[in-house]
Amino acid sequence: MSEREPSSKDAYPLPDDLDVDEDGIITADELVSHFDSDQDGQVSVDDYVEVSKHDKIDKNLDRIKARRSGNKGFFRGPESITFLGGIIYGIVFFSIMSALSSGFLSSDVNDSVWLDQKISDTFLDPADEECLDSSGVVWINIWIDNDDKKIRMRVNNAQQFEDDSKALRVELSQSEMGIIGEKLIGNNSEGYFDFSPYPDGEYEVEVYFHNLSGIDMTNLSSEEKDDKIISSPLHTESEVRIPIEIHTKEPTFLPWDNEQKQEAKVSEKGQRVCLTFNQLGQWSWALMGAEWAGGRETAMLTGGSAGVPAWWMAFISLSMSVFFLCVQYPLMYRFYHKDIDDILSEDEIIRVVQRALKRCEKQLHLEIDWEGFDARQRSLSIDVLVPYHTKESSVIALNQINAEMLKVVLDDFIIYGVITPLQLKSQPLGDHLGSIEQLSHGIQGIELPELNADRPALVQDYTDFFSGIHDTAALEKRVEGCVDDFFTKNKKIVKVHLFVGVDEQRIALRLIYKPNMKFATFRFGQTYIDIEDKMREHLIRTLDEHLGDRDIIISCRNEVATVADRTGAGRTESAAGEHKGQAYVARQEGLAGTLLQTQFMGDILSSVEYVAHENREKIDRWGFLGLIVFVWIPFMASGVLVGAMMGLVARMPFLRVLTACFIGGAAASITWAYTAEGIIEVLHALNAELFIPIIIIVIFIAAVMHIRTNKRRRQEELFKGSRAFFSGEILD
Repeated sequence: MSEREPSSKDAYPLPDDLDVDEDGIITADELVSHFDSDQDGQVSVDDYVEVSKHDKIDKNLDRIKARRSGNKGFFRGPESITFLGGIIYGIVFFSIMSALSSGFLSSDVNDSVWLDQKISDTFLDPADEECLDSSGVVWINIWIDNDDKKIRMRVNNAQQFEDDSKALRVELSQSEMGIIGEKLIGNNSEGYFDFSPYPDGEYEVEVYFHNLSGIDMTNLSSEEKDDKIISSPLHTESEVRIPIEIHTKEPTFLPWDNEQKQEAKVSEKGQRVCLTFNQLGQWSWALMGAEWAGGRETAMLTGGSAGVPAWWMAFISLSMSVFFLCVQYPLMYRFYHKDIDDILSEDEIIRVVQRALKRCEKQLHLEIDWEGFDARQRSLSIDVLVPYHTKESSVIALNQINAEMLKVVLDDFIIYGVITPLQLKSQPLGDHLGSIEQLSHGIQGIELPELNADRPALVQDYTDFFSGIHDTAALEKRVEGCVDDFFTKNKKIVKVHLFVGVDEQRIALRLIYKPNMKFATFRFGQTYIDIEDKMREHLIRTLDEHLGDRDIIISCRNEVATVADRTGAGRTESAAGEHKGQAYVARQEGLAGTLLQTQFMGDILSSVEYVAHENREKIDRWGFLGLIVFVWIPFMASGVLVGAMMGLVARMPFLRVLTACFIGGAAASITWAYTAEGIIEVLHALNAELFIPIIIIVIFIAAVMHIRTNKRRRQEELFKGSRAFFSGEILD
């Protein structure tokens, strides 16, 4: 079998900067310089393989960088329409709810029950009859107050009657015995009847609201007045009659319910009273608050126990799902999603870190021990260990080196859209003395000429030595004066501390400054790099004739931690105690980065992402239908946002995820809205009304604990594995 002809695919892609002197010819020295990775003057096979691998990765990284740098659009494709649609829907929905709940509309609209009445007569309301239109009609509300052992009643829409033209009366009767108790409450629109004197059994309560207009009560005895009231007409069409049951409740296992007590309950519910537009608006905010705090289950049980119609609870819950899904999912998609060609492999991510650290090595005058360098990528973090030596020209303080390395790496992560948390540990080696430390030793580092017989001490010539000291001290004074002049011209900053070191090779400055303005944390826009560049330009311009061949090395630090100085990290994650650690997430540009990288939203999304990764196998197995079921099921952390994140993790198409989450969210809202009333009725039938608020509280606490547990588990997994990596233990 003959060997095939070599093709262009076999050719090694040489880097563009290989021709150092740009003469159009790649010389042997240039090739050796490029491929000699261990700097021993020879190119071995291992050198060639390692550098070739890096060159191929670098070319792909450059292509990704060029492609991403040209992509500056706000949104692309369907996510833009979805986002704008969600914003519009949210504005309309919240504006309508605000108008309804605030009473901003006319009184005719606020007090109208038209909407509830119309819908209650359709399939959307599971009740057998439409709700009672109470607008403009005198009606009586009766309920049981078991705490005080009273049957309470209130007459609604009775404001138009004169104080002396009404009387409220109640009768308690039993089928076999007739009327066994009665009470004339008198000239009131509300009152109560005490049921404690009566034994357990079934009773009927009748409430009368009499119209006393035109009836003369003067010169009548109390018995005659009572007879007049009983025989007078009613303000309502007839008396209000409801069956009740009085029973003795046995103690339960609850510590506050350890005694027998007499209670009553309404045996049959009457016709539901229609809610006005104003009442629907007020309940909308209560339901939204309950769902935000404790989830959909808490909101539905709260509304169901208060008699809010199921269709309204379903509408509010569904509207919240639509708003958050259509607004946050496009932002999450923009934030997390990358085209398949832009996704970096682990080798490419580590190469990005190496290239950034090489620049940092040069800028900070450090020497990184690349043989001891180590990095790895996990699903939750990127861990990097950087051992290094300081050089004589190093001017930066040791406690700032880790932050500088983090900033340089995160700046490159921004370019490539890497949002995995970064944990970087810099490890100083050797004696750690930089230029400032060495220069500050002063004469301790000076070697005097050796005295011997050929050069007696009395005739030793120190002219050049003392002249050099004088010139160095004079230059230090000039540099200090130049720095003072810089601060005089720049009124926005104030000098806090300055150290200057000068020798024949370099001028080293270590400067601490602070902004000279109020609220500098937010208003001061210059970074320490900007200050370093301006200071270097000022020194060169002012001291040009005195510098000679000296290098200028400057290290600046802002005493006030400003937003501008923290832009390398969009968000930080930290934990204390057993899982102590700190990780940094690269800042992302645009609206998505601004909204989603706040500490509050960042904590939520990191927990959501963690849950999504845990459940990815289910979505990979069941796909579109599995995502619908996951969002639908009534368990914690199964809402539309978690579903959207799971779709992102599984790399499902945008519209497919949006559709699945919408269907699952709508099904969940409708299911809970129309089953909440049934759950409450079952509890009523079991005489377990006490458990309704307990269940609501338990669900709320469970939701909070679930979020806290997910956060704790994520932090444990995030920092525990990294500690093992940095300590050299077994890696996960």
